[in-house]
Amino acid sequence: MYFKKILILVLLAPILFISSQRPDYLMEGEPIPAQQAVEYRLVVKVINDEWRVVFDGDETRSDVVLRRGDRIRWVVEGSDASFAFPDTRIFGLETRDIKDGNPLVMAVSANAPEGTYAYSVFIHEAMTYARGQSPPRIIITE
Repeated sequence: MYFKKILILVLLAPILFISSQRPDYLMEGEPIPAQQAVEYRLVVKVINDEWRVVFDGDETRSDVVLRRGDRIRWVVEGSDASFAFPDTRIFGLETRDIKDGNPLVMAVSANAPEGTYAYSVFIHEAMTYARGQSPPRIIITE
């Protein structure tokens, strides 16, 4: 009987030791840090006589690769616009209208499916659609 108790203690000791070693971020009852959400800034504007959706500061890119919880901030320069998204699970709605110069900020829903989604931006002033990387796309990972 004594031998069994010692054997159990020897076998459980490493498990108890490892489980008692907590990372610093779990000490003192602090919650586990969540992965920070990222906000991407896009601009809808005229470039070379054509309405385009581009990154703020990089007119060569428009495709946004993001995770659930990340946000996109669009600003349309020079016209009111209507946005249409292909799947309501991405942002929780299909369409959204914004006024010239006002931002549209949308967070990717927690139940958004992974995938690549083309969306459209209709420019009211010019009665045309803005082009991105033909068309602009949202790519959801994780």
